[in-house]
Amino acid sequence: MLDGKAILVVEDEPMIAMMLDDLLTDLGCSVVGPAHNLAEAQSLVGTNTCDAAIVDLNLNGTMSHPLIEALMGTGVPVIVATGYGSSASDLPSGCRVLAKPYTIQHVEQLLRACLPD
Repeated sequence: MLDGKAILVVEDEPMIAMMLDDLLTDLGCSVVGPAHNLAEAQSLVGTNTCDAAIVDLNLNGTMSHPLIEALMGTGVPVIVATGYGSSASDLPSGCRVLAKPYTIQHVEQLLRACLPD
């Protein structure tokens, strides 16, 4: 079900971005990005089609709410990666939360929940 799905990755930590790229590739997905800030992410969104997005909530001190809302507004399911846990309650309705640290099982479960068969 995840084979060939294009997943936008927005993550400011290079090591986490590389790990997530590997996890998604292992799941059969293609990775769009990774973008390390909002400007890079908006550029990628403007030039690529994605089936879903995994977006870090805090990008070097800049909250990613505008990007999350824009993606959701175009119908792209968004998984928000955060270390804030339950305090990340100001997220738009419909976001799924991926608590850091996470495993391939967490990523796969959330992707399967938000992507249609």
